[in-house]
Amino acid sequence: MQKPKRQEGFDDSFYRLAAEVTRALERNKDGTIQKDQVEELMDAERKFKETILKYRQSTEIYKKFLQRVCIQNKNILSARPYFRETAPTFSKKITPAIKEGNIEVLKTFHINYHFIKFIKDHWLGPFPKRAAQLYDRVYRAREILIENNMPLAINRAKLFYRKTPKSHLTLMDFINICGMGLAAGVDKWVGKYSPVFRSVCIGRMVGNMIDSYSETMLHFYPSDKRILYKANSIRGRRGIDDVAELARAVNESFAQDAKEGKSIPKNKVTASELSTLMNAASTVSADATVNDEGYGVYHYTMDPGQDAESAMIQKEDTDKMLLLAKRLPVIYRKVLRLKGIKL
Repeated sequence: MQKPKRQEGFDDSFYRLAAEVTRALERNKDGTIQKDQVEELMDAERKFKETILKYRQSTEIYKKFLQRVCIQNKNILSARPYFRETAPTFSKKITPAIKEGNIEVLKTFHINYHFIKFIKDHWLGPFPKRAAQLYDRVYRAREILIENNMPLAINRAKLFYRKTPKSHLTLMDFINICGMGLAAGVDKWVGKYSPVFRSVCIGRMVGNMIDSYSETMLHFYPSDKRILYKANSIRGRRGIDDVAELARAVNESFAQDAKEGKSIPKNKVTASELSTLMNAASTVSADATVNDEGYGVYHYTMDPGQDAESAMIQKEDTDKMLLLAKRLPVIYRKVLRLKGIKL
């Protein structure tokens, strides 16, 4: 008897992405190393700013930027992605300059691709030839850095996806999130190049994934979101499933943050509080699953004494198992139906 062919039923978008990344890596082989690529990007950005500030129109562009931040966005923090500066520099120096509308002070800070693109998009009349050349240098240098580090982003996304319980996010979602984190790391690196550049990009990727993974359908206060973020981060790194142990780890981490001068919740996190937050953050639907014929399919019921988190994980695993079972060959699906499982 011929063995039936296995039906994978997977989305080939990941493989198409992998092929595109491979082509980009081959295209970007020019003999340079990451240090050269980072320095090329920052040098092009610096020279672009020096060139553009020679024109009077640059002052008007900065005014338009202030209008976008203060009037259109009504949020000074929305200016952060445009500057290649550290968070302390932004809060202590750039924020006061924006509040005061001090354009001359703003001109002294380093800008990145986002601000450079803003300048080019809002320039009136023909764009200066020298500035256009430098813009192309910035664009290409940034593109090479992001493309060459996409394998790292894909690797981190796969690791996170495998270690965490399945949620509303797919593997491709995590890859996209890592790609955005990688781009942010490239745009926000400050100072001379060092091997830490890679770690900074990884930190941005992981932070973005934890933040997205912690998104909920309910509204949470910032303090509660901070607790959820911390809990999911520790749970992913250490694999802690016990809520009481996780609460202790969260409090220890917050205590360390306090020593470093970071903002932390006023009160200690209790196990019951953490359990409530994590249950409320769950995106599992309470609606019964119904098939096309109107019959209720097999579903997982929480056992007495089982914690809600374990029940959620088991339910998600059961739902995914049933989804995969629908892709089996007909003969296998018939066997399952004879066992009482309706697909």
